[in-house]
Amino acid sequence: MKKVLITGGSGFLGRHLIKRLLSKYGEIKIGTISRNENGIARMLMMCHSERLKPVIGDIRDMDVVKYALREVDTVVHLAAMKHIDFCEAHPMQAITINVTGTINLLKFFKGDTFIAMSTDKAVEASSCYGATKLLLEKEVLTKAREDTSRRYIVIRSGNIFGSDGSVLEKWRQQIENSNEIVVTSLEMTRFFISVDTLSEFIVEVMEKGLNGNVYIPLQKAIILKDLATAAIALWGNKDTRVRVVGLRKGEKEHEKLFLLDEEIVTELEDNSSQSVKKMDVGEITNLLRASMK
Repeated sequence: MKKVLITGGSGFLGRHLIKRLLSKYGEIKIGTISRNENGIARMLMMCHSERLKPVIGDIRDMDVVKYALREVDTVVHLAAMKHIDFCEAHPMQAITINVTGTINLLKFFKGDTFIAMSTDKAVEASSCYGATKLLLEKEVLTKAREDTSRRYIVIRSGNIFGSDGSVLEKWRQQIENSNEIVVTSLEMTRFFISVDTLSEFIVEVMEKGLNGNVYIPLQKAIILKDLATAAIALWGNKDTRVRVVGLRKGEKEHEKLFLLDEEIVTELEDNSSQSVKKMDVGEITNLLRASMK
């Protein structure tokens, strides 16, 4: 890992991963592709280093991809259109960014290790976003079978605490604006993981992962009513309202992290957010506080 390219490096996970890599490996050089100028500026403030070189561009642009991949030995592909509502409303944009962008990277990659970030929503996909991430996985794992001289790996995870544009960010803003939070279903369950835990997991897979594997970090699930309780305790008051609006298009009540007949590498015994161990309100509150720092 002498020269690493991280797509979507200006995003929440990307910034934390870059910071961890720069700290752990004194000689590593990191490039990143992003379209978000403000995100790049924030990344450079958080990860100030001469060993970090951003490229402002789009992974759908093959010239940008070829330029960014020069002499790169390792790719961590995080860039994606991820909001379910936007993906449903603009499916062609989601397809070209999440699928075509991945194909471009795979086409011009000549290094040693290619790691792609996927989501639990790719398992039994019911949304446009989930479907594009399923196709991303298929493309990477097909490449792993065709080219065994390199490592092609998928990491599949649930939600990240404190990520940009997350439900927690929306709830905090809703409480500030109208002292209410909008919930699709109080009984909904979701997998959650801290950004530090996921970043360290990615680094471990970069070091030790095997070609053609899907790696899933250990993570607990949260019931949305418990998440709402913790959010109100931190940011709201006794008058904060909870408004239930029902599931959005393409949304599932419970998520799964893997299929029973799938060849995956994970410490999880159960694959559904409905059946795995749940975080209690105290754990959720502590993670919320940590994500606010």
